[in-house]
Amino acid sequence: MRMKEMSLRRQAAVTACGGAAVRALGFALRLWMSRSLGAEAVGIMELAAGAHALAVTPGAAGLPGAVSRLTARAESKEDQWQVLHAGKTLALRTGLLLWPLFFLLSPWIARWLGDPRTLPSLWFYAPCVLLIALSSVYDGYCFGQGRPVPPALSELTEQLTRLALVLGLAFMIPRVTAAWRAALPALAALAGEAAGLWVVRRMARNQTFSFDPAREAALRKHLLRLSLPLLVNRLTHTGLHTLCGVVIPLQLVAAGLDHGEAVSRLGMLNGMVLPLMFLPGLFSGALSAVGTPAVARCRTRRAENRLMRKVLLSSLGIGCLCAAGLYAAAPLLSMGLYRLPELTPLIRACCPLAVALPVQQAASGLMTGLGLQKKSLAASLMGAAATLLCTWQWVPARGICGAAHASLAGHGLELFCCLTILLLRNRSLHPDQGLVQGAPDVI
Repeated sequence: MRMKEMSLRRQAAVTACGGAAVRALGFALRLWMSRSLGAEAVGIMELAAGAHALAVTPGAAGLPGAVSRLTARAESKEDQWQVLHAGKTLALRTGLLLWPLFFLLSPWIARWLGDPRTLPSLWFYAPCVLLIALSSVYDGYCFGQGRPVPPALSELTEQLTRLALVLGLAFMIPRVTAAWRAALPALAALAGEAAGLWVVRRMARNQTFSFDPAREAALRKHLLRLSLPLLVNRLTHTGLHTLCGVVIPLQLVAAGLDHGEAVSRLGMLNGMVLPLMFLPGLFSGALSAVGTPAVARCRTRRAENRLMRKVLLSSLGIGCLCAAGLYAAAPLLSMGLYRLPELTPLIRACCPLAVALPVQQAASGLMTGLGLQKKSLAASLMGAAATLLCTWQWVPARGICGAAHASLAGHGLELFCCLTILLLRNRSLHPDQGLVQGAPDVI
């Protein structure tokens, strides 16, 4: 029992260490872009990135969690391989449908975003739809097997490729317009996703078994049933992020700012401040990634409860420490990193997000492992509606800080709903009920 607990901790440690390296590189890249590209180009980049995130969601949202859960509960290597094969088939079909569709609709999407300068970025982002879908399936398969090293190395390779290409292009290409400066990260993201997919595919390759079409068809249906609520959940969050990226500049313009200044404020919030609030996700994301298959393997409610308490309390402690550090270091971050003193009040206004986001991420992962995706979806919809409504109401009066407060209100409501669902579920069942046949106790 002790060895299994340490094994789970080692998985979380490996994932967190890989994530730390990826986040450090990503943060350095974003810092360099914020200084070199300018706030306006960063705002354009964030608008395009929101649309890109929405396009990749159907292939990268619910499928990896479903693949991870079924792989963890599989009874043999052959069963795990069949799950991987079914997941890859779904990812290929989804990616090959959405890739050309996103490319053809890019001019219309750019107009809908309110800034045609996003078009070059959208073109470069289009092929990522297929690459990310395939990578996410391999990641879920590896986590389900308890092998966090291939996904970690894949993400590290992706970030290194992206960093090298952005820096190389920036120095090789002479100064261009804001639209093409904002497109450099998109081109680098395409190369990075291709490199990351190659790495995880090579490392995840193992014994091949005979192909069973009837079994694969049944597995595809099962994966679809499991992933659909997760997909709608992620679409809700991604669509909300994209819609808020459109609404915030409009409301800032209505409050008296010109369009360029409004886009710059959006770049300050989404491109500079919110990435700081996502830093605790480095650890909570690792806990969620290994916790989803781990809780699916639990044999009793007692084991589930112990695992959930550890994951949630660890995420809460990490979030509180990071929030306190960010609040105290806000002036240093504003001047030392971004050279924008007006970021200090915005960073401090967003600090509660550093507590809510990691706990919410951990709770969502646990609900996925427990098969509570539909209830998680309901909580997500409520939080999304609250965020959008508060953004519309608060931004004209409070400026960009109103958008930060609206995000906190939505995430706080979603977190409250998720924790309430988990608490009521635990109280409704005896600790030794709910045996899962053939699944070992991970605690």
